Amino acid sequence: MTKDETIGIRVPAELKRALIQIATKEGRSLAQLCEILLRGAAASYKEEGPAYLQRLLSRQKKEPSE
Repeated sequence: MTKDETIGIRVPAELKRALIQIATKEGRSLAQLCEILLRGAAASYKEEGPAYLQRLLSRQKKEPSE
């Protein structure tokens, strides 16, 4: 599969650190990990629709602030 598009996003430093830790643990690059997570989320959204995002957002509100 040809990768011919880019996405640039800004994230909080703690999220980037967490993603780097996961990528390192899995023996992958940060870019590979982000692509895997995005593909998984897109597939879940395709199956569940807006309910998927609502579930993530409600979970996010319940988590304590760090």
